[in-house]
Amino acid sequence: MNKQSITQYYRNHRKAIVTATSGLLYGGGWSLGYLTSFEMASAAILVLATVVGGYDIAKTAYHEVTNRTLGIKTLVTLAAIGAIVIGEYWEAAAVVFLFSLGSYLEGRTMRKTRTALQELLEMTPDTATVRRDGTLQEVSARDVEEGEVVVVKPGGKIPVDGTVVDGESAVNQAPVTGESAPVHKADSDEVYAGTVNQEGALEIRTTGAGSDTTLERIIRRVEEAQEAQSPTESLIDRFAKYYTPAVIALAIGAYAVTQNAILSLTLLVIGCPGALVIGPPVSIVSAIGNAARSGVLMKGGEHLERAGKIDLVAFDKTGTL
Repeated sequence: MNKQSITQYYRNHRKAIVTATSGLLYGGGWSLGYLTSFEMASAAILVLATVVGGYDIAKTAYHEVTNRTLGIKTLVTLAAIGAIVIGEYWEAAAVVFLFSLGSYLEGRTMRKTRTALQELLEMTPDTATVRRDGTLQEVSARDVEEGEVVVVKPGGKIPVDGTVVDGESAVNQAPVTGESAPVHKADSDEVYAGTVNQEGALEIRTTGAGSDTTLERIIRRVEEAQEAQSPTESLIDRFAKYYTPAVIALAIGAYAVTQNAILSLTLLVIGCPGALVIGPPVSIVSAIGNAARSGVLMKGGEHLERAGKIDLVAFDKTGTL
């Protein structure tokens, strides 16, 4: 690999590299101090782990402070600095590593979900065979206009939403509707982009193409669902908004009363709730993405949390949900 390729690789995988480096330094520094008597070397490695893992966190914290807001990253930064000041180097390294790991996992989950959505999008063919001016023409599926007749051969993917005007066939529409068995389609039946025509040729009058198909709307709904906050996430955000200033004020108050800097800094360290703040967004985004890959559409974290409270599901005799 040349220098340019290495630079590009680092940019693309920076968060993973930083997190892994911080973790390795943390593990190595802690092991060195625990298993040997090289305490100075252990402390130096742990401080380095804190700097490597905490640089991005501290950078964001700086912007938070300059914008007159105190977020969790500000508290994490203060906790790491406080741990170093009181000599708890392993604690400083652990705080920033775990927060960095949580942030990396959230980003990785988002990327996997975007990949899953892209796979859904690729179910729709790029081209369509359209009857125009008495002849069959192959055009981009996004250029098909409403009302035009599209011809789909046996085994081909349906490129548009529409209504069957000629032909009969069995269509596998599991990617869109989740139905396990192919559905018989004939005159006046609806079909969806991204489904597979399994048997006979079909002529379909277009009702939706491009971004106006059912599959595209499903993808947009999933993306909106990931951005929408669940009740738990909203609660955590409100919690973080008030919790960080409260912990800082408590640490300052403890120092004002006791004049004990170690006690004040210790309060900052033990008051850092990084995992609590990162946990809900990661779990919600991951669950919505996994559901989308399985053909299940969740309209948001709120509905996902409600589903988690279900104890009993009743089906009719056909087993249809």
